[in-house]
Amino acid sequence: MPIKEGDTALLVVYSKKGRPKKFLVRVKEGKRVHTHKGYIDLSSLIGRDWGSVVQTNKGVPVEVHRPTLSDIIEKLGRATQIIYPKDSGFILLKSGIKPGDKVVEIGTGSGALTIVLATFLGPEGEVYSYDVRESSLKMAERNLKALQLTNVVLKLKDAKLGIDEEDVDAVFIDVPDPWELLPMVHERLKPNGIFVAFVPSCEQISRTVVKARDVGFSMVEVHEILDREYESDERRTRPHPRMIAHTGFIIIGRKINPPSST
Repeated sequence: MPIKEGDTALLVVYSKKGRPKKFLVRVKEGKRVHTHKGYIDLSSLIGRDWGSVVQTNKGVPVEVHRPTLSDIIEKLGRATQIIYPKDSGFILLKSGIKPGDKVVEIGTGSGALTIVLATFLGPEGEVYSYDVRESSLKMAERNLKALQLTNVVLKLKDAKLGIDEEDVDAVFIDVPDPWELLPMVHERLKPNGIFVAFVPSCEQISRTVVKARDVGFSMVEVHEILDREYESDERRTRPHPRMIAHTGFIIIGRKINPPSST
């Protein structure tokens, strides 16, 4: 399907060394996007195929791509640190959720993980996301609206006072003290439901793991995901000088029921 007005496009301009500079834009008649290599008239994109190459007013080629979810998250407006695609993809698979499930997120932030969850769960799925900061929820609301995701309910509430949902398939936690939430999370999850906590420091790991096992979670795992990109051309292949290294630790546990007395 050709590019139309209102579409989100990823424009890529390359430096002399072949490194891409990316611009995430909303295609609009009469609008220009200024880059370090000149401006692009977005009107000229309408009707073209995705993957086309256009030129700036200075004659520099610009690639026009349909953005992936990873592209969008990398360029997301943010009020706080986000959960990066390298972590959210792993979290998604480990959580065991599927389209149509109901999940709770505690710690909305700018909505990066919220967007991943809402996209994956689809229109029949439900995401209930809690945060104590109104500014974060407003940022997340703008990001969700831009992507036309309507299966998310944002809640300005301290989840430590309790969450409203019951029998949820998974709970995702991104707050400084997840261990304080685990007894309540265990109660609200479906049988064998999964919690995933994201924490930045080692000191938070042991407290979370110990509490998780204490309240009735099993198969507790801790992971760290590192992402190193490689540069490759006809002359050489080598690691990119910059990489996304430590962003946080991912802690996962599965709800188990107390042993039967019979």
